[in-house]
Amino acid sequence: MSKTILTEYNVTNRLLKKQTRLAALGDVHGEYGKLERLKDIMRDLKVTAVLITGDMIESVVGSNFSRQKIVELLQEISKYATIICAIGNHDGVFGPDVPEEDRDRILEENYNLWNELRNTDNVFIPELPKDGATATQVHLTDDIDVCTVNMPMDYYWFKENPNEYVDYINTLKMLQLQSEKFNILLAHSPKNILNGNSIDEYIKELKKINLILTGHMHAGLIPYSLRNKSGVGLTGPGKSIFPKNCYGVVEDEDIISITTGGVTKIADGSFGAPIKEIPGAKKLLDVIYPPEIEIINLAPGLDNTVNKVKEYTL
Repeated sequence: MSKTILTEYNVTNRLLKKQTRLAALGDVHGEYGKLERLKDIMRDLKVTAVLITGDMIESVVGSNFSRQKIVELLQEISKYATIICAIGNHDGVFGPDVPEEDRDRILEENYNLWNELRNTDNVFIPELPKDGATATQVHLTDDIDVCTVNMPMDYYWFKENPNEYVDYINTLKMLQLQSEKFNILLAHSPKNILNGNSIDEYIKELKKINLILTGHMHAGLIPYSLRNKSGVGLTGPGKSIFPKNCYGVVEDEDIISITTGGVTKIADGSFGAPIKEIPGAKKLLDVIYPPEIEIINLAPGLDNTVNKVKEYTL
């Protein structure tokens, strides 16, 4: 397997009472071999929790074997760290390219997978957002709460129409966010959250969050060596061009957001055929787009400061 890139951040806030180390990752897309390696890395780093920004599986082409391996690996991780997941578009059933006659079957398989994990100690999985947005709230430590808001599949089918964020506002209101806690929000997509949404009521709810973690953007398919602080990508979900907030840190009105680079940038089946059937393609893609995880060190200090400490490869 190719190298793994780790980016480490220090985040401070007066609400934090002690140091806590977290791992953030997303967009595994059923690549259980990559998750297996990350499992050992995160164990050695002694993280308290693994926060997953969605798309652990690949609904379109994922096999039951792939799904079951993901379950087993997450169960192993849960023995040394709390796991909290947000639900991504591929964690349900996604895309007009999924034949209608297959959607109910795929959805049932995915429900079974998440229900199995939901019954695992130290793993927190929200309900799949079948008919509307869903949420979870987890009391991770005495000073840290982690919540998720999960958008329904048709939100992604309609290319993340901002009008659909009425669901998001109402779901945020349902959470019992405590002002004395450091509140972390896991959300699959940064779109609309970070792109200057002008709904005052939404901004008011969002200001209750101290740290936002998202994924979904696959780092804009920019190789790691070519990135800069802008976070602008080449392309993103829905075939968008030069999308914003594809990777790294965004600071806006005292809110800190980190978009994970993603474990898998180009999922199997992206070219209309399994990548493994294209000679040399998978090996080349792993070199150009190696797996990435973010390590976040939380500590008492000034309100909402974030610093990138180091980047390294393993």
